[in-house]
Amino acid sequence: MIHLNAMPMPVVIIDHSLNIVEASGKALKLLGRSASFLDWVDHESREKAVRFIQDKHVEKLELNLVTVEGTISLFTVQIEWDEHQAVMILQQEDHMIVQLMNKVKEHQRRLEESDMELILKKNELEKSFVRINELSTAAIHLTGAIVLIPIFGDLNVTLIQNNQQRILNNIYANHIDEVIIDLQSVGQMDNAGVDELIKMIKGFSLFGTECTITGVKPEHAPFLHQIKTMQKLTFINNLEDKLSRIVY
Repeated sequence: MIHLNAMPMPVVIIDHSLNIVEASGKALKLLGRSASFLDWVDHESREKAVRFIQDKHVEKLELNLVTVEGTISLFTVQIEWDEHQAVMILQQEDHMIVQLMNKVKEHQRRLEESDMELILKKNELEKSFVRINELSTAAIHLTGAIVLIPIFGDLNVTLIQNNQQRILNNIYANHIDEVIIDLQSVGQMDNAGVDELIKMIKGFSLFGTECTITGVKPEHAPFLHQIKTMQKLTFINNLEDKLSRIVY
């Protein structure tokens, strides 16, 4: 019989109540000692863990687990049941978060290139301006149901009005469940621009789409105070933390 510590990845054996019967050294080093597997699972993923792990027909799923450092990390969990116990192999998938962040960085790089083209090609000024305006509120599909809209430049009426219909059409056509608006690269904003942003967010709500706002700077707070109580709208401090919770 092969000892668990000889396995190349973290391994844990659980009973049908999700109690930990045995865990390999790699699992204990990564996740710490615990009596129940649910103690390792991020609270937002626990209901999913109970539902799918106890279903003996499920052989693989993705869960957010909390490491010994207190950070939330995405794992692929492979499950093999016998009559009373299950062997679970845990594979850390943090590279998925890196891929999502790379999408954001790639978009920023394209925006910078477009801005340089605007300077170098004066005879294409109008065409370049339209392109940059679209990139300033581009819709980046992180998953089939989640879209990231990083806003660049000043948040004003012109910026939102020029792009609002395109964004709403995208959200409606793709049946998007959640929109994340990133304000990290926004310079100045005014009340009229925020009013237009509110109209667009209300449009998301009509489609049943929830909205999350991140990247708020101290100078933005007075302008955004009026929208913090809107339904289907939440604020978060850090975009990467949000991405780390995206499963599937």
